Amino acid sequence: MSATDPPPNVGFDLRPALFDYAGIGRYVRELGSALTQLPDAEGPYLEFFASAWQPGGTLPQALRARRWRMRRTLTPWAAPGGADVFHWTDYTYPKVRGSATVMTLHDAAFVLNPKFHGWDSAKLLGRVRRAVNEADRVIVPSEPARDDAELMGARAEQVVVVPHGVAPYFRPAERELPQQGYLLTVGTLEPRKNYMRLLLALERAWERDRAPDWLLIARRGWDYEDFLNRMESSKHRRRIRWIESLPDAELLRAYQGALAFVFPSMHEGFGLAVLEAMACGVPPVVSVKTSPAWVAGPSAMLVAPKDVESIAEGIERIVAEEAWRRQAGAVARQRARTFSWERCARETAAVYAAAAAARRG
Repeated sequence: MSATDPPPNVGFDLRPALFDYAGIGRYVRELGSALTQLPDAEGPYLEFFASAWQPGGTLPQALRARRWRMRRTLTPWAAPGGADVFHWTDYTYPKVRGSATVMTLHDAAFVLNPKFHGWDSAKLLGRVRRAVNEADRVIVPSEPARDDAELMGARAEQVVVVPHGVAPYFRPAERELPQQGYLLTVGTLEPRKNYMRLLLALERAWERDRAPDWLLIARRGWDYEDFLNRMESSKHRRRIRWIESLPDAELLRAYQGALAFVFPSMHEGFGLAVLEAMACGVPPVVSVKTSPAWVAGPSAMLVAPKDVESIAEGIERIVAEEAWRRQAGAVARQRARTFSWERCARETAAVYAAAAAARRG
């Protein structure tokens, strides 16, 4: 976009923000709001796409007036026309005619293991590859996620890294909370989160009396039955507290009260919960060579996700080494400040402009 070009009108798939409160839903909600908050000369006008046949959902509260409008359609697989650019924000891709297209590829974990997504992996693979082939630009949320885009057939010049942000709402407690000192994990119950190995690692640490209790905040996803059965039958069941979901106010307190955030996931595109914990000054235990490790940087305690003993040792070290843990928490908070939704919005707006220019060319 040249200095004289106005910001493009952007069709923006808002559906995940209306009906999904997991990581993708938060991404769409926060990004959509931040885009409307950009100055008029920089920020696009958003034409929110949602389905008329699926009413309901709550609009993001921080949307700036006169920078957006809702476009509901009776045909959920076809986006309304008239936009310069259309942003596919999720793994569903409505048909777009006459507009440049930008897609966010959150990850391609389903290629590594079909159980890593709850959908039909063969259909999902075909759908994502078609979208990559059609898109003018592909946004990925981290440097490691570039590999996922290339795995789907994206060209190097087509891929742009735009990291997620974290809201200022997530911050350290002003004073020590009365229940401080547990280990915390936040994420959907699904195979790639590696909960079975994490539970086995915690049991080893508990047997050695080297770990505090575990708070797990996780809604039900798919293929979780074996884990739940193992958790319920564990001799250490009393040391586990499982909550399916929490409103943000209580989630904030959960982050603030944690000794460490434990997240040995097998594969992620980013790791939004890791970043939220970091913003609260909580150091993370994450898997080596993954996007959460990239997000956490030097604040992370790194473990091998397929090695139960490695996970157990990482947990025991972060619990035992108080001076390192406090320093890592300070580093985590400082690093989290470099990730903001305003930055995400500005960089995404630049991708829109590049996609529109590429389509004109």
